[in-house]
Amino acid sequence: MSGRESTLWRAALWRRRRELGWAGVCALAFGILAALTTLTTISAWDTQIVLAVNAVVATQAALRGVATAVTTVGSPVSVDVLTAVAVGVAWRYGDSRAERVRAAVYLVGARLVELGLETYVKSLVARPRPAVPHPLATATDASFPSGHTAGTTVLCAAVLLLVHARAHRQQHRPMRTWLVLAATLVAAGVGLSRVLLGVHYPTDVAGGVLLGIATALALTPILTPSREAG
Repeated sequence: MSGRESTLWRAALWRRRRELGWAGVCALAFGILAALTTLTTISAWDTQIVLAVNAVVATQAALRGVATAVTTVGSPVSVDVLTAVAVGVAWRYGDSRAERVRAAVYLVGARLVELGLETYVKSLVARPRPAVPHPLATATDASFPSGHTAGTTVLCAAVLLLVHARAHRQQHRPMRTWLVLAATLVAAGVGLSRVLLGVHYPTDVAGGVLLGIATALALTPILTPSREAG
């Protein structure tokens, strides 16, 4: 990296200091939560909730069907496909080639970084999946964090940050409000579906949300144009 490129990158980091600060807060909370999952008290609390929920969902076919449909939206394949769609939309409506490239790199990078961190933390924490009397879905990898929730959250957060970067004028505020509401409902719905199906604890879902938000915020310097960073 040349001296000029290094200067521009440092300037981009400075311009995104607020986002990076919140990314650090989310990352710290994620680390604390990962440590807490090893405590007996937290595990017992998580288990009580999952068992209570499982007893209800097992007898409600309609609720089980909705949870299964929603959880499919947050599956790794679905998130990858939706990321590709988001890249296509960003490329179609970008004002310049440079902006399109930045958006594409940001969206793909956010997904890949989240997936890498998720995989690493799963192997590091190695938390077993919930053992429920009425299995409603199957999952073979470790439990913390929820990959469905993390993948959905990082995509929703990344799209919102992209929209925020473009829709800065007064007339765009209603659109941003509706997008924030929709993204929140989607991420929350996917996370809730994982608990309803008995394949994740509530703290797994919370960890997925924190990981997704932290990743999306941490990579925002990619969106900073070089001319603005300079």
